[in-house]
Amino acid sequence: LEPVLHALAKWAQRNIEAEAALCNPDVSTMMWNVRRGVDLDELPPRRIVIRFHFDDEDLKYDTYWMVCQPGTLPEMCTYEPSFDVDLYVETNIISLAAIIYARSTIEREIEVGALFVSGDQRLARTMDRWMPKTSYADVEGIAPLR
Repeated sequence: LEPVLHALAKWAQRNIEAEAALCNPDVSTMMWNVRRGVDLDELPPRRIVIRFHFDDEDLKYDTYWMVCQPGTLPEMCTYEPSFDVDLYVETNIISLAAIIYARSTIEREIEVGALFVSGDQRLARTMDRWMPKTSYADVEGIAPLR
């Protein structure tokens, strides 16, 4: 059954409009997946704190802090940790989901004003390498976010 499910996922990446595929994502689940999927090898070998703030209305939590330390799994917090923030990410749920699900790019979301990144320039510049993406990101002909 696994090959069939992979084929359906690839078909969905190409044929389902991004707006429909990304409608109403759960921000807490998405941030948990960011925590699990961040590529730690692409981060500097020191403690890194990344603050994600979502400008969407009616969220239980609109700000998440990801704390990455060498040798440990990242922590995702909904309260401000007692560490300095290295990178600030200001966005909305659809924009970040579009990046993770390969329906858009970091560059495009910055260009259209849906993503703003400030702080450590190395982290900002390499965000496309450490930010997790779906395993179907390399599917040819993905339907992009408009």
